[in-house]
Amino acid sequence: MTPTFDTPFCRLVGIPYPIVQAPIGGLATPELAAAVSEAGGLGMLSLTWSEPDEIEAAFARMRDLTDRPFGVNLILEWPQEERLRQCLDAGARIVSFFWGDPAPFVPIAHEAGAIVLHTVGSATEARRVVDAGVDAVVA
Repeated sequence: MTPTFDTPFCRLVGIPYPIVQAPIGGLATPELAAAVSEAGGLGMLSLTWSEPDEIEAAFARMRDLTDRPFGVNLILEWPQEERLRQCLDAGARIVSFFWGDPAPFVPIAHEAGAIVLHTVGSATEARRVVDAGVDAVVA
């Protein structure tokens, strides 16, 4: 899909509108994420607490609903390496992190070909995570 807003972020993630759906816990269902993606934004699945079978089911449902870009979000307050690897194995190509230090996870995601986003609350934090290899920050 050709970006309608020609921004670096739109080009990076392959969407026409620079809109990212908040990964709002249990409300960030495949149906919501797919609707956002279909409308030209970046739909997001919140998979922080999901079990392996739930991750597989969420990806299967997304593939049924859209062929447009979408991302997954993991909160780094809890151990996430295994869940990250499960998401990447399921086909995640855009991974978003929140809280905590994304540095240990960036190489894992990049090695799998994924783009890494991180939600920040300050310019200082944005500089820190970009220095750690994060591809884009979300404020």
